[in-house]
Amino acid sequence: MRHIVTILPILCNSTDLKTEWTGAAVRPEKVQDKEGKARVRKGSQHAKQQVPSQEPAGIRRFINRIICGDAQKTLLRIPSRSIDLIITSPPYNFGHAYAQDSSDDTHEWNEYFAQLLNVWQECERVLKPGGRVAVNVQPLFSDYVPTHHIISSQLQKLGLLWKAEFLWEKNNYNAKYTAWGSWKSPSMPYIKYTWEFVEVFDKETHKKSGRKEDIDITADEFKEWVIGKWSFPPEIRMKDFDHPAMFPEELPRRLMKLFSYKNDIVLDPFNGAGTTTLVAGKLGRRFIGIDISKQYCDRALQRLQAVPEGNRQFPDYPLPMLLTLDDMDRSGPSDSV
Repeated sequence: MRHIVTILPILCNSTDLKTEWTGAAVRPEKVQDKEGKARVRKGSQHAKQQVPSQEPAGIRRFINRIICGDAQKTLLRIPSRSIDLIITSPPYNFGHAYAQDSSDDTHEWNEYFAQLLNVWQECERVLKPGGRVAVNVQPLFSDYVPTHHIISSQLQKLGLLWKAEFLWEKNNYNAKYTAWGSWKSPSMPYIKYTWEFVEVFDKETHKKSGRKEDIDITADEFKEWVIGKWSFPPEIRMKDFDHPAMFPEELPRRLMKLFSYKNDIVLDPFNGAGTTTLVAGKLGRRFIGIDISKQYCDRALQRLQAVPEGNRQFPDYPLPMLLTLDDMDRSGPSDSV
């Protein structure tokens, strides 16, 4: 007992420990006044109010449509605050040949990001409050350009709230190892990566409105998918679709079930061969897919039409159809602003 009495005053005076009335030594909170300090930091963790939003009538003519046209020009025609979820992967900027592209997708980096910013500005406008945008991006490591950071910075500067970053581990260990940089030397080693990123942002609030009966994510899916590292293989059928860079169905499937409700409107402004719109149709989401390639738009529509009728969950809206910008212009304005 003598030893306990001697030690307790030392514990009570310690800067690391404090004593409750029982005499037991306990550790203090790591951060005191968390709420006050959070307000000083001005993060967005308090942006969790539910913001109701009326779906504009002008969006109806775009529902379940594959639209062949330039992403920015097409987005200008879509009504503001009408989209629940945007899932996309912008064209890569390192010389891929896309269908019906007379050159390739390579641009000077400043020009590339300036074009993307124009598209992101329209994406922010068309999102509903509480809507989300998820961008799958693979940085061009050979040019040492951190595209995932630059795109995230663009979205944040538009006022969108950062929600999450997923690391998609593709386990693609067959990547070519022909260029090692400085072999067995710290001079300039070239780093190889087997993953890509998915950057997720919210508009105005982190809380999304929706009906409980329209939730379709299971408990096991939720527990697995809220962990920020996803592991599943890449798309292996890209040659079948004549597309150089496609994500597999599993990527938009996870994003839709985790971040949207059934019957929500999902948009992909770089829809390519239509993986996003295909998954949306299978999961009972309404969809809009935009791509500049007529070949890809035709393929996206074919993939939707090939879904067995018993597996389709198209909501009570028109069956998938192909539109062009000329079609849209002939049908009149959509009150986009």
